[in-house]
Amino acid sequence: MTKVFFIINCFSKGGGAEALLASILHGLNPNKYELGVMEIIHDTIKQEAIPAYVKVYPYYTLADAPDRKIRMYSVYHEWNKVIEKYIPQDYDIYISFNYLKPSFLLPEGKKNIAWIHGDIYNLLDDNMLEEKQLQDIAFEKVNKIVVISDNTEKSVLDLYPRHKNKIVKLYNCINARKILKESNCKSDIRLDDNSIIFLGRLDENKNPVRAIEIFKEVIQRKADAKLYYIGYGVLKEKVELLAKTYKIEDSVFFLGYQQNPYPIVKQAKVMLMVSKSEGYSLAVSEAICLGVPVVSTRVGAADRQIFCDECGKVIDNNEEAVDAICGYMEREISIDKKKHMYSTEKKEFEEYILAIEHLIDTI
Repeated sequence: MTKVFFIINCFSKGGGAEALLASILHGLNPNKYELGVMEIIHDTIKQEAIPAYVKVYPYYTLADAPDRKIRMYSVYHEWNKVIEKYIPQDYDIYISFNYLKPSFLLPEGKKNIAWIHGDIYNLLDDNMLEEKQLQDIAFEKVNKIVVISDNTEKSVLDLYPRHKNKIVKLYNCINARKILKESNCKSDIRLDDNSIIFLGRLDENKNPVRAIEIFKEVIQRKADAKLYYIGYGVLKEKVELLAKTYKIEDSVFFLGYQQNPYPIVKQAKVMLMVSKSEGYSLAVSEAICLGVPVVSTRVGAADRQIFCDECGKVIDNNEEAVDAICGYMEREISIDKKKHMYSTEKKEFEEYILAIEHLIDTI
């Protein structure tokens, strides 16, 4: 049996990478692999559900720990000491489930995989020079670098061309069966008929401000349209203020973070995703799996994910977004088409797990 150890920055904040790792842990064959996982930073927002046979190791630090900055300094500048104390040495393969901190803690002399979940162009910023150099050193320790989209691959090649031969592309996938099951759970939240869902953190990258700008135009054409934000973040007050300024606050709702958003998402007529940057948006695939079309900016793997007209539309400007949203409000997607959307996502996940197992078996 092959022993595989995952290192993730945080496994308790409800993010996309956390959900993906949980799905992978559920999908990998427990008769072939002995699995362990450790998070560097522990939060209290959402603890991902994982199989009982996965061994969970103590986290390195709490999100609000008084000495967190000091402990993070050690991850960056004394990582060998941190590895010796916190990383078990008896695993066959180690997988860092993102770049920077998780990859720093990969032990030397082992079979290592660095898994990158988005582009890494932020390492070109003037204040990231040290991190860029440390990432190059960390990449020296790895056998393979997994990238999740063409753009992620390009960013790694642009910044670290000497590691070109280590790159393996594995597009993200969702566990469609699990999502469908969770979507059938009871929810007290009921959406209006012409509802638009925004699912994600209310931050600069997810761009909730642009969503309100688009909705302002939608409601001019569809007076009964409603916009629902699922998520939390620093831009909530700004979006609330804009809704009041545009006099549409009665049609905009903030549902906060939801442990299980799927019973809500599946009620929507359309999902709006206007991120400035994405690796491979799990939210897009989740909505499609539930038969909800997605109007998305042209980021990450959106062109690949939105594989049919019923699945949604990739847009380049606000006018296209408004037209697409109004179009989806005027039609119903057939049950047969929704079943096709689900079965496509389900098949992709099965193939995805097989590809991961092949990577582990052949490294």
